[in-house]
Amino acid sequence: MEDGQGRAEQEKPNRQGSLMSFVEKWSPITFLIPQGTGILATILFQLDWQFRGSEIIATIVWILTILLLAIFGVIYIVKIILFPKAVRSEVTSDIMALCCLSSPSITFGTIVNMVALVCAKAWGPSWGMVAYVLSWINVFIAFVVAVGVPYTYFRRTPPGIDSVPPSVLLPAISPLTAASACGIVCYKGELSARLQVPMIITGYVLLGFGLADSVTLIGAYMVRLVNGGFPNKSQLWMNYILVGPLGQASAALQLLGKAASTPGNMTFASYNRGTFITASAGQVLQTVGTLSGLLIWSYAAWWMLFSLAMTVHLGFFADGGIRKYSLSAWSSVFPWASLYSHLLVGTALTMD
Repeated sequence: MEDGQGRAEQEKPNRQGSLMSFVEKWSPITFLIPQGTGILATILFQLDWQFRGSEIIATIVWILTILLLAIFGVIYIVKIILFPKAVRSEVTSDIMALCCLSSPSITFGTIVNMVALVCAKAWGPSWGMVAYVLSWINVFIAFVVAVGVPYTYFRRTPPGIDSVPPSVLLPAISPLTAASACGIVCYKGELSARLQVPMIITGYVLLGFGLADSVTLIGAYMVRLVNGGFPNKSQLWMNYILVGPLGQASAALQLLGKAASTPGNMTFASYNRGTFITASAGQVLQTVGTLSGLLIWSYAAWWMLFSLAMTVHLGFFADGGIRKYSLSAWSSVFPWASLYSHLLVGTALTMD
């Protein structure tokens, strides 16, 4: 009996030590998982070619996204509380870990999308107001991420032009996803024109934040490739991140234009103030959004094909190929889904 109690007492500290070690080693890269499931839920719910049970599957994936974000967020908060020095060292020395702190904001944007799509449709306009409030919270977080994360890595861990990683684009995806959410909430939330107009304008401001940042950083990455700085095999999946901001920008342009001018919604026509917020301006925004969205989507498609060629050549044929799985592979889910969502969802909405 005494020996059994002694072993139990020894195992208890070991279990506690293992749990603490698990929390200490928890990486922000894990936030890429709910980021991927969130965009998949949004796409499944909006597909024109619905199959039996597709909306149920989308709702399940959405709930899974909420649970994953909540669980991973709690674990990381515990890590911040218990191991503040380790967290500080991680985010000031590992640019990948730092940039992945943008993923919760991106994931939250996809969750807001589904509140407008699922709850407002099922339970009425009051849930559209819930989505509206959540969207403003998301807007604030996106602005903080879009400025705070880049400033931190420029100040603390500047990678240099010859080693700039694709992950630096993650902070730019945050405001673009928030802009897309603004469009969906206004289009599907059954809100008044007085509520929609400020959100639509803010969505365009978010587009300016994210798109300018994205184009600049994609250019920097292109310079790296021109200088022969191809990524190693462990970073190949990260190349698809280059597609993410372009796909989200394309979708946001079309969704915001659609929200401003949709028949039956006619936000700008209903508001009708000044020289910009008018019915004719709303129609122009929709037309320009469709055209510019297609152009940006084409650029995203080029990067997707280029990244796919790089993955096939360097990942499967050169020097033995990719030998093991890593969490960074999840970074390819959101860009693929963003590109697909524009092609089959955004274009379907604007071209009917």
